[in-house]
Amino acid sequence: MSKELEYLPAFILHTRPFKENQLLMEMLVAGEGRISIIGYKGSKKNTAKTALMQPFRALVVQFKKNTGLRTLKTLDENQLLSKQLSALKSKSLFCGFYLNEVICRLCTADAEYETLYPLYVYSLRNLSDLSLSSNSHLDDAHTNLYLEWILRQFEHRLLQMLGYGISFEQELTMQQSICEDLHYQLLGDQGFVIDAAKPSSLHGKDLLAVSARLNTQVSLEDFVLLDNEAFLAFKRELTIAKSILRVCLHRHLGDKPLKSRELFRR
Repeated sequence: MSKELEYLPAFILHTRPFKENQLLMEMLVAGEGRISIIGYKGSKKNTAKTALMQPFRALVVQFKKNTGLRTLKTLDENQLLSKQLSALKSKSLFCGFYLNEVICRLCTADAEYETLYPLYVYSLRNLSDLSLSSNSHLDDAHTNLYLEWILRQFEHRLLQMLGYGISFEQELTMQQSICEDLHYQLLGDQGFVIDAAKPSSLHGKDLLAVSARLNTQVSLEDFVLLDNEAFLAFKRELTIAKSILRVCLHRHLGDKPLKSRELFRR
């Protein structure tokens, strides 16, 4: 007697044509990770299914594992989660594509990543907040900073999940706590070592501040309340985080450019 298939929460990360009327879908599935699944395209008569087979739609899926690839059996809307997420627009949408592309590039298909789905949902929730009309009072500068924070948090936590993360709180060689009054240098993509005070070195106080930013939840309401001094400090810390995480990501992404980054240049 065949085992009944589970219903699992999922998102589509990317699709491409496979065979006649079929798609090869890269999916992020709760408790599983990134999985390649073959499914039939929605027809003109089944526009509801076609609408669901899009990125950033919260889904519940059943799939069957054949020899090699998996086959999609059912696909439905995850109604509970869908009610909590609004459609991504403008820069939030670009950021969503960036998340999807980084996952597809860094996360091996069929490897189990139990915490990847919760991380993705957490990031989507934050991105979708910007699409709500109640947050229209946020100006462009604060919106951009909020998006930067979402992306840097995602990169940092993803690298940690994959075992590629670095510590912003502990020195690499001596395994001592980062000291506010000392200066440090990033050693490849491995971590920080004590360095002399010079233009290329990083102040320990800044590294600890970056660590706090990357590990703390910040709401849109918090951003609205930032005064100019706090805003500039936040922006400076995220600029430092971006330069560090870009080095770490490049080590694993390689030289092939990310297509989603081009969206931000248009």
